[in-house]
Amino acid sequence: MKTGKVILIVVLVIAAIAGAGFYGLKYGTDLVRNGIVANYPTIKNVVHGAVTEFDSTAHIILTKSANEELFNYLKGDLKTDTIQFSMPYYGRYGVDLSVRNFRVFKNDDGAIEVWVPGVMLRYCELKFDGLVVNGKVASTLLQSANSLAIRKKLYEYMIPVLEKNKANLKAAKTTTTKAMMFYIMPYKMDLKLYIGEELQTLPNVPGVNQSVEDAIKEAVNP
Repeated sequence: MKTGKVILIVVLVIAAIAGAGFYGLKYGTDLVRNGIVANYPTIKNVVHGAVTEFDSTAHIILTKSANEELFNYLKGDLKTDTIQFSMPYYGRYGVDLSVRNFRVFKNDDGAIEVWVPGVMLRYCELKFDGLVVNGKVASTLLQSANSLAIRKKLYEYMIPVLEKNKANLKAAKTTTTKAMMFYIMPYKMDLKLYIGEELQTLPNVPGVNQSVEDAIKEAVNP
């Protein structure tokens, strides 16, 4: 057999092996990516577990017309139509998928679309020991005969207030978005995340869609 033919055969064999390897790699990569999208239990756990915790204090200006019964409890002997009180609380915000559905699929552009319900206040605990009314600790008020009624009214008033806290809800959306970015984007897949039917802007996350070097530069030169 001539040398030229031998070389040609070797080249063809090498090309065939390389092609098979590339096809196998691509096939394996596609299997992994499809598995990531189809893994509903893991996606559910990622979203449901992306909880944002707040150990903070809510500062409230309460008028008599806003909630007369709570107002009368808190004002005591003061002759005023407005009181200020501070209520420490611990709250957890996030998407609740324990009893709600979500959607995930690959769209026509090849991006992964994830649709989940809106974030919400999932747990809240009021810290009554830190209640301050008009600049004074309300320990005496909470030891009175009306203590249980006051605590109940505070929960009834504070829960709707905290449920609408825009800063807390925004932070919870960011936490959920980052969790999905960590799950989807390392596999070189584009992500479109909708929370409460609102498309989320993907933040810069070092090691995911931003280099660590750029993140350090931003931290040093904000």
